[in-house]
Amino acid sequence: MSGDLRMDNVDRAFAVFDVDGDGVIGWEDFSAAARGVGREFGLGVEAPQVRNLVAAYREVWAYVAGADLDGDGVVSRGEFREAHESGRLSAAELVEKWLVVSGRNFEVADRDGDGALDGSGFAGIYRGSGVTDPQVAAIAFAGMDVDGDGRVDRVEFQTHVRGFFTAEDTSVKGARMLSGG
Repeated sequence: MSGDLRMDNVDRAFAVFDVDGDGVIGWEDFSAAARGVGREFGLGVEAPQVRNLVAAYREVWAYVAGADLDGDGVVSRGEFREAHESGRLSAAELVEKWLVVSGRNFEVADRDGDGALDGSGFAGIYRGSGVTDPQVAAIAFAGMDVDGDGRVDRVEFQTHVRGFFTAEDTSVKGARMLSGG
């Protein structure tokens, strides 16, 4: 990833992971995101889809927790950035874990089981995960809906998630999926 785009996306990822906005990320942020997505789609924490989503988020947190240099149980923005800059957290490893999360989010949001999300379902994932600016979800959805049919399938969704973590320039699908512009 180019340095500027890479760090922009690292910062965007941190902002999304920091669900409560307290400037650090911890397990509670990831757990809140999973519960929030479930809630957006009328599912409680005991629903199998939500339990699966929580388990996937736990895997991401277990990996990201490796950036906690001071051992306080949370990861600051500085620790997160440094871990990416030094290679202690790699985009390649994080994307593999995040693809599982994105797949599980997709399963929660695909309420009719047809393998595709409309704009509303897609926005529900964003809202539940703590991305409250509806414009960010709308722009991301429009970028993912490459055929213009008003629906995003799992492949389109995960292609953009992968691109967010691995893009070397802004022309790559997903490179700016959390930027709102």
